[in-house]
Amino acid sequence: MLLDCILRYCAPLISRIFKMAADLSKIGYDSWGKEKEAATGPSRLELLPPELVYNILSYLSPIDLAAVSATSRTLYTRATADHLWQALIQENVPGVQVKTPSPCQSFKALYQTHDPRWFLPKYKIWFSDGDLTGRLIIARYDPRRGCIEGYQLVAASRSRTSQPWAADPNIMIHSFDPVVQLHLDKPVIQLDAFDPAEAHHFGPGSQSYGGITTIKLSRDRSRGFSPDEDAGPSRSPSPPKNSAPKAPRLSCEIPMQNGSGSMYSTFILSRLLTEPEIQSRTSEPFPYGSVWPPPTVPSDQRVLGTCLHRFQQQLLKPESRPSCRANLSDKTFRIRKWLTMRVPGNNSDNASIRNFFTSPTTIPSLIPVTADDLDIVDENLPLRLHIGEEIATYATLDPKLYTPTKEKPFRGIWVGDYSGHGCEFLLLVQPDDKVPFDPDAIQPRGGESTEDFEKRKYEETVYRGRLDAIKLTGDPNVPRGEATFRVDDLGDGGLVKVCEDEPFAGVRMVRSEGHVASTGFVLDSFIESQLLLVSHDRLAQYWIEWGHVSFFERVDVDRFLAPA
Repeated sequence: MLLDCILRYCAPLISRIFKMAADLSKIGYDSWGKEKEAATGPSRLELLPPELVYNILSYLSPIDLAAVSATSRTLYTRATADHLWQALIQENVPGVQVKTPSPCQSFKALYQTHDPRWFLPKYKIWFSDGDLTGRLIIARYDPRRGCIEGYQLVAASRSRTSQPWAADPNIMIHSFDPVVQLHLDKPVIQLDAFDPAEAHHFGPGSQSYGGITTIKLSRDRSRGFSPDEDAGPSRSPSPPKNSAPKAPRLSCEIPMQNGSGSMYSTFILSRLLTEPEIQSRTSEPFPYGSVWPPPTVPSDQRVLGTCLHRFQQQLLKPESRPSCRANLSDKTFRIRKWLTMRVPGNNSDNASIRNFFTSPTTIPSLIPVTADDLDIVDENLPLRLHIGEEIATYATLDPKLYTPTKEKPFRGIWVGDYSGHGCEFLLLVQPDDKVPFDPDAIQPRGGESTEDFEKRKYEETVYRGRLDAIKLTGDPNVPRGEATFRVDDLGDGGLVKVCEDEPFAGVRMVRSEGHVASTGFVLDSFIESQLLLVSHDRLAQYWIEWGHVSFFERVDVDRFLAPA
């Protein structure tokens, strides 16, 4: 009731805020939109009680709130109030309570330091297109250090035994007792609080290079195409006295201090693909024109992915990065990593450097380097080799896809047993009904007991529609982003039987199809299988052709959101 009253009386004021913007800045407009003389005295909004002003401002977005704060001293005081910005931060940080802006002086400063990257802890679940296996990470906010961090989610089974099924001794049931945890020793994301104005590309003047000269070795020897041509030169001299202009804030790379002394890592925002671009690319076979997330994963945002390392250089070009918030994707991002190796000698010893690189016996695992590749910039700097560059694109999931409901209880993030491939993470999707389902439309039948009616109503409510299992992490046969099994109908149309033998006595078994392929995801096909609905938190897949049963178990992602 209170919320209804607030919305009823404040909504009209909120909708008029932008119409009052001219008044706020002491400039008026007549009914034809022509500028009138500047207004004198305080604006009408400033004359309202502070409590009402705060109430109105609480409905604004961060950008609009910052715009209001630039109109007058009074509104600056109101719009920079800590409780307003604390609430904006808390909206993006599930699982933890943000009580202090540390290490920043205010909550507005804290919001600014991580803007526009608050979507990382907000959506929390991120899966990558790296190799065929990919990676699943959990992003969260650590209020103790004021940083956004992300760690890989890993799993292993505590038991690897098997036993024959009593119903058929030729069928082996593989035990599955997974341990799921974060790999805390090696953060994938670590964005510390910093002044956004100091963000920069790696290149001339970058302190992140440690004052070294770096030579980039690429397997693409094309002279006109370098992965770093738009991200700054790969040869970095000492910081010049007059630094170059900073790159646009949304397109710059943010250095992360999450590597060793020779490993570097940066965070990169990504640019949205247009609908025609998506349709054109996804019409191609795997890997679907390098679109991420792939078309198998429901998403309203897609970007250009790494395409199994074949076109990584394209991701560093300006057209792959956002130029404004309108084309910024808040459901994808990229991480760029590379390794540096120190080269014996220094730049003044040109002969020894050329001999080191051009000798075929020096580093046989690397491609040959000609003398022309050695563009010595500063003779007084040590020399390091830039190798092993890798770019991974990450995407998130709509929370609706993995949030179970009374009618869609199997939705969620799951971990499955894939035998020799180990544990892999899945997204189980139960699509929305095309025609709204009304459980109250189920009525008792003649002579049906209350107990039987309740049981039938439950089964008809829960066991219906499709179920799709999509890999968030994969293996060399069926990669990340691909379906691993699918059920066309959980209801009576797909029912095989209700099992009578242990350990599946009373368990519903439905027809399904399992996705298999040869190494490299070639010759893929769906084979006959059966899914056992053990519970809402545990499933089992009977692979008929192989004669074994493997398990899947739900993962409680929220328990990883609060730093220990």
